[in-house]
Amino acid sequence: MQTITAETIMDSSPLSFRPDSGVIVALRQLLTASMSGAPVVDADNNLIGFLSEADCMRGALMGGYFSTIGELVRDRMTTEVESIGANTNLVDVAEKFLHNNRRVLPVVEEGKVVGLVQRRCVLEKLLEQIDNKCSG
Repeated sequence: MQTITAETIMDSSPLSFRPDSGVIVALRQLLTASMSGAPVVDADNNLIGFLSEADCMRGALMGGYFSTIGELVRDRMTTEVESIGANTNLVDVAEKFLHNNRRVLPVVEEGKVVGLVQRRCVLEKLLEQIDNKCSG
């Protein structure tokens, strides 16, 4: 498991948002993609935040209750984002998920988002490793 890295299980073309996007538009994209969150990047693809379903909840509530849908991603995103490097091994990725209670982690190299790892993909890979050990 030490030889399996984030790069081997990441989505290398992840959904991401710009800070000036509307929260409701971003929420629609998250739901359509069946994602629980996505990185927020600047024009150079540098990680500047993260927008989760929970972050969108207030914007959706305001839109549904008060008919106001003007909030931007920058108004709701989390700015302190945990990320991992492409060479982070599977065990360390799993440990990160255990400690931060997130479902998604951006993969960042030199400040730029290069991918996204979902907790589900880590679990699938761990199960695959268990199955291989049991059958071998």
